[in-house]
Amino acid sequence: MLDRLVIVVALTGGCIRMGNLINSEITGKPTDVPWAFIFQRVDNIPRHPGQLYEAIFCFILFLILFFIWKNRRHELYNGMIFGIFLIALFGQRFLVEFVKENQETFEDSLSLNMGQILSIPLILAGFYVLHYTFRKKERRSTFKNDETTLN
Repeated sequence: MLDRLVIVVALTGGCIRMGNLINSEITGKPTDVPWAFIFQRVDNIPRHPGQLYEAIFCFILFLILFFIWKNRRHELYNGMIFGIFLIALFGQRFLVEFVKENQETFEDSLSLNMGQILSIPLILAGFYVLHYTFRKKERRSTFKNDETTLN
């Protein structure tokens, strides 16, 4: 069930990050890159559009996961899409956090911010899920009826 659910979660995550962009929330660090955004609600400093980076990634991840599920689901083991999702989404979040402003002042004294710290266990969980999946090698028996209900 999680293999199917995370496909929609990726799409939802992209929509949420677009809302963050529109509301000038979770702004990026100041930059001089040509695609920098000025969040007038915050200040007049050009900043990395971290929300846009995350939104684009989530939409691409949605397309990739949907393509995998639609075309390769019978070749996969249970849990593979979920494991890929955890590694990809939280790996990307860990990296994008380097260009985002800290959301809380206590994060200024940390070598990694809270978003990165919270991403590490989920990345590791994704690797564990893939390891467990490959070790168990349980085929997608739950999707046998998909051809009649979804095609």
